[in-house]
Amino acid sequence: MPRVLWLGALLVVRLWAQAPAYSSSSIVNAATNRPGPLAPLGLVSVYGSNLAIGTRGISIDELRNGLLPTTLNGSGALVSVDNIGIPVLFASPGQLNVLIPGSIRPGRRKLRVAMNGRTGPEVEIDIADTSPGLFQTAGSVAIATRPNGSLLTLDDPAVAGDVVILYAAGLGNTSPAVNGLSIPLNAAPIALRRQFAVLLNGEPIPDENIFYAGVTPGFAGLYQVNFRLPESTASNPEIRLRLPNQTSPPSLTLPVRPAPAPVQ
Repeated sequence: MPRVLWLGALLVVRLWAQAPAYSSSSIVNAATNRPGPLAPLGLVSVYGSNLAIGTRGISIDELRNGLLPTTLNGSGALVSVDNIGIPVLFASPGQLNVLIPGSIRPGRRKLRVAMNGRTGPEVEIDIADTSPGLFQTAGSVAIATRPNGSLLTLDDPAVAGDVVILYAAGLGNTSPAVNGLSIPLNAAPIALRRQFAVLLNGEPIPDENIFYAGVTPGFAGLYQVNFRLPESTASNPEIRLRLPNQTSPPSLTLPVRPAPAPVQ
């Protein structure tokens, strides 16, 4: 056997032979990249080693009757919570992206990763009703768009009074409920909508300015918040999302410039 093929075969054998390694602190909210409480319908990243063979992202061919797969072709990775398999959306040796089903109830739960039959440790995770987090760029700028889909940036911000769409994870179950094992096809508001607030520089915007907070149709685990910026919005405010007992992490900027002064 040629040396290159022999070394490749040896690497595969070693990956098959080693059990996955990870810990409770390496299981994080996929939006914030922070450990802590996770939420039903939440996108979660598991970091570690020997988590999968190769790198695979979910493909449309792996959807079966609209259901998300619990393993990706060729990855060998399986993730379970309380011994129930959960959807895997991305797999690589160092990272798995998974979805916590809406049926997982709040409390202390047990998560385990298996790779080609070799199991890692059973570790505890906390499931809360919500675990709000905003997706962000490397520069701590919250990911948001205009209704036409154009991205807000510090060089191309929204204007106070504009409608913007913010993208989040961990906002919890919806009403009506969506099947947490499939990709949502329709809009569904979050169940705790009446207790939900968007904070700009620590102050909630008027509730009537929030038009929708719920799942993003066509995307598993992704939420969006559609709202109108108050006319008084300051330049590049800090933005956070608040739900009962949970607020998204601080220090994220929403790109905004004040509204032009009225012509005298």
